[in-house]
Order: sequence, then structure tokens, then C-alpha cells
Amino acid sequence: MQEVIDTDQKICFKSQGGWLENAGIIGLIRILDAEDVSIENNSLYVKKKALNYFAEKYFEFFIKIYGGQTRVARIIDFKVKIEEWQNIDENKADPEIIYNQLDNWYKNCLKYYIASGSFKKISSLFPPDFDSTLALKDCSKDLQKLKKLKKDNQGFNEILQQLIPKLQQFIDYFSVSKVKKYFMAKTLSYIVINNAWSGISFLNPQTKTADLYQDYEDAFVKPAIEYLKADHEKDVYRCATCGRPIKKQEYSYSFLNGLGYDTNRKTSNAWLFNNDQFMCPLCHLMYSAVSAGFNYDNRHQGIFINQNQDIELLKNANNKIILEMKRAVEKEQIISPWRAFALSFQEMFAKSSSYTLADIQVVSYQNEQYRFNLVPKKIASVLKKSSEKPFSNRQRTVTLLSILNSAYIKNFQGQSSLQIYDAMLKRLLVSANLNSLISDILQLKIVRHQDLHVTVEQIYNLIRINLIYFKEMSNLVLTDEELRKMRGSGKNLGDGYANTNKRQTLAYRLLQALKIQNNDQFMNVLLDAYLYQKKLVPKNFIQKMNSPEEFNQLGYAFIAGLIPNDNKNEEEK
Repeated sequence: MQEVIDTDQKICFKSQGGWLENAGIIGLIRILDAEDVSIENNSLYVKKKALNYFAEKYFEFFIKIYGGQTRVARIIDFKVKIEEWQNIDENKADPEIIYNQLDNWYKNCLKYYIASGSFKKISSLFPPDFDSTLALKDCSKDLQKLKKLKKDNQGFNEILQQLIPKLQQFIDYFSVSKVKKYFMAKTLSYIVINNAWSGISFLNPQTKTADLYQDYEDAFVKPAIEYLKADHEKDVYRCATCGRPIKKQEYSYSFLNGLGYDTNRKTSNAWLFNNDQFMCPLCHLMYSAVSAGFNYDNRHQGIFINQNQDIELLKNANNKIILEMKRAVEKEQIISPWRAFALSFQEMFAKSSSYTLADIQVVSYQNEQYRFNLVPKKIASVLKKSSEKPFSNRQRTVTLLSILNSAYIKNFQGQSSLQIYDAMLKRLLVSANLNSLISDILQLKIVRHQDLHVTVEQIYNLIRINLIYFKEMSNLVLTDEELRKMRGSGKNLGDGYANTNKRQTLAYRLLQALKIQNNDQFMNVLLDAYLYQKKLVPKNFIQKMNSPEEFNQLGYAFIAGLIPNDNKNEEEK
């Protein structure tokens, strides 16, 4: 452990290379203003005076980055729609559309949030100047009337105009600056901050302090300020993270999710039942910033790039990820830390031919667990080549990676939504091929599964990425052109069937043969189909019979061409 040296005006946080400490350091950089921090000799220096307003800055960061994902934001933003309805021409208005929009927002945002524990707790600090319970009941009555008047434009508009001021008072209440920040901070404490730590301060269910700003100040900031003022000459203990002297063993690692343990209940986890892993108040403050250093979505998933050679590179790499995720929120796109991870490095790939992801540690967080991957050099090359492969798609240029942005499966393998981009990336980062993923998607496409939102073009480009993987990982000599031709052969054979069901049945039988790796069965099925249409079997299959993986990839491409397009107007994204 390297010695940490503070100065009269600054606190030193030295990067030891560990991902958790590095995430805390990045969190501190993000939370504080640029003038309050500096990077010197691969250490972060924070001005001591910054502690005087650290609590305010702490929550301000989360609100700035993640506030748009909260129900409070959706309640406030609905003001635009209400103002539009105030001036609407009742003869041109569509009551059905207005009611559906209003009812959805009311039930899923306003009514839901007013009934929440967060509202009860924060509204006790800032009581509204109207009876929120009574006002909500009035709104519900008006909505019931609107539901019955959807075929009466005039009657509908009269009730709508009566309802708008009642809704507006809620919007005005949440829009008050101080009220807004407290409600957002409270919500974000449950959907973002508690991903990294919990059980203490405002994340302790038994806390008696309703003011979470004050609670955080008391638990993390004040102890750090007092530590800096105290004399530590006679301290006998040392911080297990930074080595600073501490008077007593007060702050354990137990508040960190998935890492620490309850030192009171699980003494057997420590050597000779005597835990000596304690930290100083300064590191305690730094670890509370891990939530700000990680890059999260709104589904309790996160990612952190531990590029541990240099704090500046570490900061830049992770800032690109959080920037991509913020852009996705603003564009109302699906948010994914994995996709943001890949997108953030595409810019690096474009700027530098020598830049690589190789040997970078990727720390992911999902289902309350951390997973660690060291990006192998060959996988870094796969991602680089996939991000460099452009092609025209409906008058716009996309890459093999970017075309997968909109592909997903609802209610699949225990997940409410499986993002194909994420599933692909997770497999590649553990050096696994995409065969099983491609096979699953093809099967769902063949049976026209209603929850599959993946186009044939996206499936084919997933196969192309898989080919890049195999060429990097082995001596596979199959070319992209051979894949393209094989897809064309599949389409040509499929077009020969007047009955779409026969086309699907053939695709299904071929896929099952690939699944059990029975090339002979695949060829028998294929020969029968070509004999039926009096056409010649593509010679590539015969040539690759003894090359199982090349045969597989050609088979997937052929099936992708064979599958009928069930929506001729389907836009390939």
C-alpha cells in the first residue's frame, strides 16, 4: 500500500488500481466541480473546503444524470401536454387519444407516486398548500366522467378543463426547486444510489431523519471534516484502504453491497473471529461515491471500466459511457450500460487505429452481484472490426453493432426484456461464440413469436459478427461474401414455395439439424427440398461438410435467407 499524503488544503485519494476505489475516485470527480479537484501523480486531490457543500453536490449529480428517469420528472414534464389541451379546439380533438394519454400518466405517474412512501416522507418536510388526498379523489372522479364522455366532444372538453387546474396544482407543487430536488433525490436513492451501498444513513429503513440531505451529511461528511481537524498522533489503528491512522475501528465495509459483510453477525468471516478491516472517515466518504462512479440504467444494471493505469484515462472512458446513457434517455431510447460501453469506445476506435480494449477490466453489476471480465485481445479486435463494418441501410449508414440497437425479446428466459446487443456483448466478453443466441432467435423468428422484435436483417448481421469472432479465435477461412451468397441461396429456395408454411417448416427442420450438429441430416433435408424444386444444392455445403463450424455459419446464413419476411414494410433498423 502506497503512502497517502494530504496537504494543508487538499485531501489525497491515491489510485491503488482496485476497481472499487477507482469507482469511488471517479464518483468524487463527477460529484464535485472541476475547480475543487485535481489529478496529480495518478492521485486525486480534493480541496478540503469542498466538504462544506459536498452533500448538496452529491445529490445534485444524481439528479442531473438520472433525474429524467424518475416519475417526478414525468409528472412535471406533463405540463406541456396539459397546456396543449387548455388551448385545444374541441371540434378537432380526439377524446379517445386524450383520455388514454391522461389516464396512463395519471395511474402510472401521479396517482402511483402520491401513494408511495417517498411522497409521504418528503411531503412531511414540504407540506403542499392543498389537501393532496382530497385533490386526488376529485381528479379520479373527473377521469371517470371523461371515460364516459369519449363520444361527446363538448362534454368531454368541459370536464377536461375542470380537471386541468386540479392536476396543475400537483405539477406546480413538484416543480418548486427545493421540493423537486428532495423528491428526485429520494427516488434516486432507491433506483441508483443503493446499487452500490445500503443499510446506513438515508438507506437505513429505520432512519429517523426524513431529511436525506442532512442524513447523508451526518453519516459521511461531518465525520470526514472532524477527522481532518483531529490530532492522529496517538492513533493505534490504520485504515485498511489508504493506511491513514484512525482512533477506533468504527467504519466497516459492511455497507457496501455484495462486498462487505455484517461484522456483528458474521464474525466467522474474519480471521480468528476478529475483524480488523475498518476504514477512515475519508475513505468512507469515497466509497459512498461509488454509486456516482458506476454507470447505471434504471433496471439496477451497471458497468464500470477499470482502466487502472491512469486516472485521466479512467475518467474519460467512464464519462463516455454515462454520456451515451444520458443521450439515450434524452432520445427516449432503450437504456443499456452494455450498449453504452460499446458505443463509447467506437469513437475511440474511429480516432485511433492503435486504440484497443484489450486487457481492460470490465466490472458489471446485475441482480445485486458483480461480475468481472478482462477483455481479451482477440475479443477487443472483434468489437473493433464490428464497429468499423459500415453498410447502407435505407439511406443511412449503420455498422454491424449499431444495427442491433433496436433488437430485443420480451419476456424471455426470466427477463422482462432481453436486449440482443447486451446478450451478444456479454457472450463475447467471456470469449463465447454467438451460436446459441443465433439459434434461439432463428427459432423464435421461424415460429413467428409475438414477443420477438428482431428483424431478419439484424439476425443476419449477428451471424456476420459471429463469423468475425470465429476468424479471430481460430483458422476459419470462411468469407463474408460466402455468407452473403448463402443467404441469397436460402432466399432463392424460399421464394420457390407458394406455401409460406412449407418454407417455415423447412427452416425449422434445418435449424434442428444444426442444433444437434448432424450435418448429414441437414443435407438430407436440404437435398429433398432442392430435388422438389429441381434446383442444384449450393456447392459450399458439400465442400464444408468436414468443417463443422464453417458449415454451421453457412447454415445459419441460409436459414436467415429462407425465413419469410412476415412484414414487407418492416424497417430494418
